[in-house]
Amino acid sequence: MFPNKVLSWLLLSLCFLLASPGLNVKAAGAAAEQPSSQVLVIYDSLSIGTPTEGNVEALQRLLASFGTQVTLSSFDKYEPGALQRYDHVIAVRNAGDLTELPGAYVRDFEAYQGRYLHIGAHLPQQAVQALELQEERGTRDRFRLAIGQLSEASLPVENLPSIVRYAGKGYGNWSSGSRSGTTPYGILNGRHAYVPYMQKGNLSELGIAYLLADWLEVRAPSGYYAVFKEIYPFSDLQLLRRLADRLYESGIPFVASVRPILDNFDYPAAQRYLETLKYVQSRNGSLVVDAPFVASTISQDITTLNKELASFVDALADYGIAPLGIGAEMYWSYDEHYASKGLAFFDSVVMFPNERIMHRAPTSTSKTFASTLYTLKAGELERFDQSIKAIEPLPMNTAFVFELPEGEEQLEATIQALQGDWKTFSDYKSMVHVVRTDKHEIRSAAGLLQINGRTLVLNKDFAQIESDHTYIEEGERSFDALFTIQNNIFIVLITTTLLIFGIFLVIGYRLYKRKYTHPGRKL
Repeated sequence: MFPNKVLSWLLLSLCFLLASPGLNVKAAGAAAEQPSSQVLVIYDSLSIGTPTEGNVEALQRLLASFGTQVTLSSFDKYEPGALQRYDHVIAVRNAGDLTELPGAYVRDFEAYQGRYLHIGAHLPQQAVQALELQEERGTRDRFRLAIGQLSEASLPVENLPSIVRYAGKGYGNWSSGSRSGTTPYGILNGRHAYVPYMQKGNLSELGIAYLLADWLEVRAPSGYYAVFKEIYPFSDLQLLRRLADRLYESGIPFVASVRPILDNFDYPAAQRYLETLKYVQSRNGSLVVDAPFVASTISQDITTLNKELASFVDALADYGIAPLGIGAEMYWSYDEHYASKGLAFFDSVVMFPNERIMHRAPTSTSKTFASTLYTLKAGELERFDQSIKAIEPLPMNTAFVFELPEGEEQLEATIQALQGDWKTFSDYKSMVHVVRTDKHEIRSAAGLLQINGRTLVLNKDFAQIESDHTYIEEGERSFDALFTIQNNIFIVLITTTLLIFGIFLVIGYRLYKRKYTHPGRKL
């Protein structure tokens, strides 16, 4: 009887501990630090100048949003035995006329037991058998693609095969006026998956995310986020505060991706910037630091990236502001210098598409993050037909990116668009985020912000910053009084000399005039 009571007491204590909020936060943090899946993306061609150009880069960004570590390679550079080092492999076959693969890859693939996704042409026989696939040859046509709650009509696709029979789960469907019935967009059976077509810029780019989530066995829920960027110290800060107020009144949480200040934190302009960011934070706004603009990879500024970013994060923390991540273009995660000197402070990233790639130390393997937001431009999802207005979140955490309005008219239009949107926006700080420098540790969980273990009390009071400031410190002047007296003496002497010279000039002029113009005077 006694052992049963002891056992019951232990079970009750264990249940109490598991229900403890503090333990749940730690468990969430531990889950975020679990190692991510390692994915090899191997391609035959990047298809420069063709409709499929950019689909490999789009795939990389999607994989990052699921927390995977990606290694990118071409078939030409494949090293024997490399396939077995990865638990997930994606082959992208863009070139329909390139049928032959390196012998080392073919032999390794025959023995490969991991999860395999094939995109494009030339599906290997091993995958055909695993998927129990039967296809009919495709032709050029204009198709309608539907997946999830989204659809896009009139997509011009060449040689899209018709999947007649398959085993497993189908995702989405293709349809056209010249074909009867529909064919699935992609299929998954066990560890094998197949997507005949993927192109950057249309619905197929987002559509493959539904299959990727299951193929990668991602179970975490996803959400929508509103992100505002292009926020600088010289932006209209009063308008930014007005935007924060309107979003707060509308009950819309948001993220502000702010440009860093690299020095001169004591200047009034910098102080006003920090004070405004603190106010934004108090209005249910979460802050991430925008990656510094890279003008040149040989600039001296690049070598001090870690010190400058750390100094800005520390300045924010000292001011009571808790940045929760970094906003950066995807190529930063494929660069050893940027990853180690800039991204290393953060475990969360808002990942923007590449606009101007400026590598310093490129690498083929990406840096992973505990949290990654996939980004779309504001309103981009609306160009796809939606079956219902209240659209469910995409399979990955997705941020809709707005630029800071430039005036009251744009501000009002942005607010009206967000208020009329049927999507539910999530609070970024409700996720677990950790930012570490040598001086500070910043955390968020369940909507609370902490700096060095101290929970922040958000205060919306705004302090006015005086514009008076001495921008150049004056050095010590030992002979200041002596030099002042000397200067005054010189001024008096010079003024007296000029006055006497002026008097003589007037007298001389009168004598000259009297000598040559007086009547009766002999020459």
